[in-house]
Amino acid sequence: MVFGGPFAGFDAEALSVFEQRKQSSNQFNRDRMALREALRDLGEAAAVPLTRERSFSWEISPHVPCLFNQHRVDEMVLFFTRTEDQRKAVGPLIDSRFSLPEQVAGLAVHQQHLHLGVRLSQEGVEVGLMAHSRAWLDVMNLLNRCRQPSEALDLVHRIRTLPPDYRFRIGPDTWVDGPGFEESHLARLEQSVLNESFRILVGRVFAPGSPEVMAPNLRSQALETLTRLLPIWDFWAWRPSSNWLLPDSQVPSAASSPGTAGRDIPRVSVGGGSVDFGVGDRVRIEAGILAGRDAIVAEVDARGQARVLVGKVALRIDARHLSAVAQR
Repeated sequence: MVFGGPFAGFDAEALSVFEQRKQSSNQFNRDRMALREALRDLGEAAAVPLTRERSFSWEISPHVPCLFNQHRVDEMVLFFTRTEDQRKAVGPLIDSRFSLPEQVAGLAVHQQHLHLGVRLSQEGVEVGLMAHSRAWLDVMNLLNRCRQPSEALDLVHRIRTLPPDYRFRIGPDTWVDGPGFEESHLARLEQSVLNESFRILVGRVFAPGSPEVMAPNLRSQALETLTRLLPIWDFWAWRPSSNWLLPDSQVPSAASSPGTAGRDIPRVSVGGGSVDFGVGDRVRIEAGILAGRDAIVAEVDARGQARVLVGKVALRIDARHLSAVAQR
């Protein structure tokens, strides 16, 4: 690919800039800049239909090694997501309500929020609706919503009616073709989210040089895919009008977050009473976004707060919403 020349598309030569030996080298910034300009062209074209009725801002992930990509460019992403003001508004919700700042630390903007976009990597081109498995605000909104049978069936219907070449990544190496998507796959997605780190995708995947990602088809294919997935964005994304998370009355406030507790306390005071579990015990979560899941108690304190582990996920929760399963 010649910088400054006509852009032919995302073929193997263009995407070779993401080879491991090139990812941290500034020597290939000009080649990545050519890809950035192609993504910018797609963004400008897609902005019209995508922002007609929804508030999106769009950006392109950095094309040079820097702090925001851990000094390694292994992907470039054009993404449409919440506006900057919206992201600022939900930031405290992510950090305070779920007490999981460590889960989003180090993630780029497009990895913290559900987004519509085009992702380039050495493996090829992904176009669709994407979310990192640690984008907890949107991921847990989806999973909690799908705990309602009617809502789960609604999502299944939306996925199954997509064209046959659309796919759903429900695990690091687990794909389901759209027409074959079933309600049971939502449980598999939840298991993957709790135990793995990966990119969830509903959309289309193209190998380098596929006709759909080469000129002159590239723009029309990208626009058709992104606009078709808008109804699934509406179903999935957290918004005040589509809030499927823990009710306000059950969410501990940030101001009441406890400090580190003594790790040998066998019982926890809760409103003048106590519960029969302590650090190291297995408990069951009885309320909220992970209701019904088993967890291990990592910390407890005398104010009735516990920090529990569900797979690789750390969650702070009111001890009243936990019940002992087995003693240490």
